[in-house]
Amino acid sequence: MAKDLSNKYFVKRQESDSWQDVTTLFDGIKILSIKGFNEEGESVNVYSEQWVNSQTEDFLVATKGENDNDVVIRKNVDLELTFIAGSRYSASGNVDTQTVYDLFNDYVCKHGDFYVKSAYSGKYAHVVCLKGVKPTTEKLHRGNNSYILATATLHTLEPPTVSI
Repeated sequence: MAKDLSNKYFVKRQESDSWQDVTTLFDGIKILSIKGFNEEGESVNVYSEQWVNSQTEDFLVATKGENDNDVVIRKNVDLELTFIAGSRYSASGNVDTQTVYDLFNDYVCKHGDFYVKSAYSGKYAHVVCLKGVKPTTEKLHRGNNSYILATATLHTLEPPTVSI
């Protein structure tokens, strides 16, 4: 299991940095999924109104593009990054679950924006953790069976981009 999710999820601090495999950077951390790469946010520049005497809605798109075409601007979405920390998920098989969880949590939540990439979706996003990290399950002091399962909500600072 320790090698299953290698070369699937990557992070970097700055756009100019090289991508780093999460399983290598944080021995004992496995990202299980990142949801939201293909979501579209709510529109922010469209006004619509339905009147009490009609089933037809009026609407106005406030931005025009080339050839006078409407351009809908959307809110940036949140990504849900689910990860697990534990000794059995490390290459060495010998890490402290709480310590590796804290290190990854610090990277995600306490040092500002970063980039995250998924080999599954083929996309990456510039993100910041605004809503925090929520542990789903904490099983500690169980030797090699200790783990913390958690989800971090990451706000995209621009729309996700297809990886090259």
